[in-house]
This record gives sequence, C-alpha cells and structure tokens, in this order.
Amino acid sequence: MSAISSIPGYNELADSLSEAKSSLNPSQVHGLLCGYICATTGINDNRWEKTVLGKQHNPECRELLQQLYETTYHQMSEFSFEFSMLLPNDDTDINFRTEALGLWCQGFLTGLEQSQIAIQNREDSELGETLNDIIEIAQVSFGDISDDDEDEMAYFELVEHVRLGALMIFEELKANNPKSNPDENDVLH
Repeated sequence: MSAISSIPGYNELADSLSEAKSSLNPSQVHGLLCGYICATTGINDNRWEKTVLGKQHNPECRELLQQLYETTYHQMSEFSFEFSMLLPNDDTDINFRTEALGLWCQGFLTGLEQSQIAIQNREDSELGETLNDIIEIAQVSFGDISDDDEDEMAYFELVEHVRLGALMIFEELKANNPKSNPDENDVLH
C-alpha cells in the first residue's frame, strides 16, 4: 500500500486552478492526468503541465497537481479500490456533477490523445468498448436532469463504470507497453 492515499479535494483544486488562472475544471484536470498516466503507464513526462497551467508559473498549483498525479498513479498501479475520480461532492446538484463527469471523460480522452494513444477506430475488444463508452459519456447532456433516486442511481453507475474502465485501460496499456514497470524516480519526479 502506498504512503500517499488520498487525492486533493475538488474545491481545493478548483481554488488552486483559479489562482493559477487555469480555465480547466478540476474534474477535467484529473481526467487529463489519468489519461496521461494510462498512456505512459506512469512515466512522468510533465506534458500535462503546459496543458493545465499554460505559461503560468504557480508553484503551489504545480505542487498540488504533482501530488494529484503521484497519488493517482499509485492508486491506479495498485488497481486500488481507493482510486476515485475527482468529482464534486454527492450533495452538489446532479446537473453539476454530471457536467463534471463529462469533463473528466473529456480530459481523460485528451490525455490519451496527447500521449499518442489512438482512441478512434479501436478494434472490437473490451478496451475499444470501454473507450467508446467513455467517448459517449464525455458527450453527456446535462442541465435538465431531475434530482430523483433513479437519476442518482444512473449517475453513480456511470461513475463506477468509468472508474473501473480507467483502471482496466491502465492495466491493458501497461501490459502492452515494453517499459511497463517504470523506475520509481521516473514516476515521481
């Protein structure tokens, strides 16, 4: 079990991104980092910094993002039940949470694409089906979802499906990557 066990909170990252003048949503940023982690199987190549922070040099935000990256990598590499997606709290409006889930998926797909992982025309496989599901969820419409038990259950099922899908994609790409066991120094700094 890793010494790092929890990711920063949604609001903490939102505040930090705002201070760094990043226009990205915290869920979108976490999805992006997860996409990079899956594509590189954890080898830290810091391309995500430019995408998230642009030319801003905000050491506090960068440190928080690095913590998020490292914690997420450890949770994914251990196929941990602790791995969770950075989404708003359950007491937040379901429309806002649904939007954040869609943004997480968009970020995830962007991270894969920027790491040269082709997400289009995947062969008929479990990996391809999972990527297609994430593509569909990234396009989810929100704004008129009612806050009832049925919609809450559907939301939680989607979150769990994407969470497990991200872990499966990480494992699948790791198994197909010739350098699938990076040195700890490659991952952490």
